[in-house]
Amino acid sequence: MSEKLKVLAVSDPAVMGYVDEIEKILDNAPCQVEFDIFAWDKYYETMMKAFAGESVYDVVMVAGHLWKRDFIENNYIDVIDLENEDIIDSIIKEIYYKNNCYLSPSFCDGHMVVYRKSILNKVLGEDIPQIITPLKYIQIAEKLNDTGYKIAMKADKSEIFTDALPFLRMNGLDLYDDNGNLQSNRQEIILGLQKYCELKKYALKGTETFGNNEIAEKLKSGEAAMGITWSGQLGVVTDEGCLQKEDLGFARLTTSWNVTWSFAINNKSENKKTANEFLKFLRSSKIDEIAGRFSGAPVRENSYLSGQEKYQWYACQLEMIKNAKSLPDLLNAGTKNSVFYDKIAQAFSAKLTPEDAMLQAYEKINAIKDEI
Repeated sequence: MSEKLKVLAVSDPAVMGYVDEIEKILDNAPCQVEFDIFAWDKYYETMMKAFAGESVYDVVMVAGHLWKRDFIENNYIDVIDLENEDIIDSIIKEIYYKNNCYLSPSFCDGHMVVYRKSILNKVLGEDIPQIITPLKYIQIAEKLNDTGYKIAMKADKSEIFTDALPFLRMNGLDLYDDNGNLQSNRQEIILGLQKYCELKKYALKGTETFGNNEIAEKLKSGEAAMGITWSGQLGVVTDEGCLQKEDLGFARLTTSWNVTWSFAINNKSENKKTANEFLKFLRSSKIDEIAGRFSGAPVRENSYLSGQEKYQWYACQLEMIKNAKSLPDLLNAGTKNSVFYDKIAQAFSAKLTPEDAMLQAYEKINAIKDEI
């Protein structure tokens, strides 16, 4: 216990589980551990300072495939020892790069639909299926609005790109092809963005500033009849503060996207062996179940199978994780996608038309040189 690891983590429910004073997970860790936890809007810049050596962290939390290729090819993170574990196959694929594992999975953030069964039964006469298209989601939102009910919509600029993704790809095309190039047929993407922006008229007032906390509160209180949130927030949505928890229903989208938030070993760490031991400890079945209770989105298949009677969204969510389509491994992913965050936010706030937003985004992204 002589070495002390410093961990940089994002402020998400799973992370709160690791440091929870009642669970005391870290008391049983194979080494001393200090967590520094930062909010999402401050996280990336803090992490990049750690990679630059401006601060000392042995382990950093990474947004799965979103950042993986950049961080590996820039030599920011090191290979991780991964044994034969029952981590979901699609997650295994995400955490590997060129036959080596670089990420130790923590929790999943994929698109999940949450709705009030009593309201949808009243409006539609039935529950919705466990998988629906974005178009069906829009049609339901319109019917809810016609009868006086609103949806919750997370459209804060800090997350709007990934929140809009299911709608951007609703016409059969993703933003990038498998080689990481922007799709040439951007008209289908523009139509998807237009549909996403139209959803605003069915949403609660102030939706353009809603982040995870606001969405959780609107769903928990019943003020929102339906909403899309991250799977890694479902533990919060369904906690003790949720009114009539049994009234919640869950579905996935045909175009759901998922990212597996994971831990990586900073290449500048002098404690890599200890870091590997600690990450193996965090991946254990027992801790995956505990962290999964906080986040609602564990990473081991057995956690879902053993917990699906207690957590009613587990069966649906497991299928979401298995079937969600990732973005391709991109170079300069942060720089490129930041353009989409900016332009989509401008379209959502009607500062740009969806067409102008995508045209400007394509022009800026195509000008970025893919160099390490």
